[in-house]
Amino acid sequence: MNIRNMRRTVCILVTITTMALTGCGGGGGGTESPMDQTGGSTSGPQQSPDATTFANLSTTAAMNAGSAAAKVADARPRFGSITQSSNAINSITQDRVTVTTEYGATQNTYSVENGSAWSISTANGNPQRIETTGHFEGSELNRQVNGGTLWVDVYSDIEAPTTSGVDGGVGSILSPGQSVRYTGGGNNLTFTVRADGTGCVGSSICAGNSLNINNFRAERNNQGNWEIISLPSGAMPVGSGGNPVKDTDYLAGGIWLFVPNNPASADDFVFGAFGDGSDPFMQSALPALTGTARYIGEATGIYSATENNATQIGYFDANATLDADFGDGNGLGTIGGHLTGFEVDGESLPGSLTLGSANIGASNSGFFEGRLSGSSQGTSYTGRWGGAFFGNGEDDGRPGSVGGTFGGRSADSSESFVGAFGAYKSSSRP
Repeated sequence: MNIRNMRRTVCILVTITTMALTGCGGGGGGTESPMDQTGGSTSGPQQSPDATTFANLSTTAAMNAGSAAAKVADARPRFGSITQSSNAINSITQDRVTVTTEYGATQNTYSVENGSAWSISTANGNPQRIETTGHFEGSELNRQVNGGTLWVDVYSDIEAPTTSGVDGGVGSILSPGQSVRYTGGGNNLTFTVRADGTGCVGSSICAGNSLNINNFRAERNNQGNWEIISLPSGAMPVGSGGNPVKDTDYLAGGIWLFVPNNPASADDFVFGAFGDGSDPFMQSALPALTGTARYIGEATGIYSATENNATQIGYFDANATLDADFGDGNGLGTIGGHLTGFEVDGESLPGSLTLGSANIGASNSGFFEGRLSGSSQGTSYTGRWGGAFFGNGEDDGRPGSVGGTFGGRSADSSESFVGAFGAYKSSSRP
């Protein structure tokens, strides 16, 4: 499963044979990404002929970017979304990156923000589409921001709008993202279930788990869906069966690199990864869950490797499998997993990484964090990972998906990786 099968990397150093560089020069076939072409963005920093990915970094910039990537491994992820970066204090990530997306037939639109530090979108980020073969579509963004150049690879599994098929009468069930309009009997109102599961009449009056306005009554069940209980006298649904419904349960995430205007300013480089979703799982539903669930999906990211004062930065893809054990109702349980089936710059590589068992948290959609370990071809890797649950309304009540970030490095920090993953409950999505 190769998320980035259309991409390949120009290498600074082609003689290293460790995990991060086995695929160097082999490429993934197909068309080069704009990040892989020499010359890069004319608005970016000065670049040398020794080109690598992102802004075709100079030798000095690539070295400092690699050092920033290694720092990610020691950084604890932070929620809101899940963010893991080299900008850390006492090993705690300081960045908080969020992403939203809208479906597009030819290319999705994205908006990515890191608090007040920076923002970028397809409206101002010179977007280039990233071809994929998995569930995710991606865009490559870059722009000048305060003090340097920002490079972002962002992905989402958002799908095209569908037709609801909701009739809107008494007894109808509406899931997040669905709505129905009523008219007649002196009434003209719209009931909408927002992505967060709250039910609203019009755009202002929302409810927690029940709503009763002028004899329009609706209640939310344990799966996060709403049932129409009663309607005002004479009110009838309008447009039943033909309301367009946007995908409000999607995952999104990616990686970013901030390159300062002065490439020798090592402390100003920031590498990071972020993972998010439009339908965070309701924390209140976690304590009642029992049993297990397996989540299967994909991971992608950036690796770096340094030898003899030269650094290569390139791409890796992998399969992600996570297993959640929600316990017997006496606790929230644990989650862990593995990344396998690595492709490094398009070349298969033996080895795997373990997302060590993490306790499901008591807040923020079960936000969890744990240790990462693994090895390949004699090189061992350690680091951290984190994530949260997404997707309400599943038949079994368990979260429909999980997303997050990870980072790892070799013992001497000469090799490292930064990435994001998204995975789906295997019983509900392939």
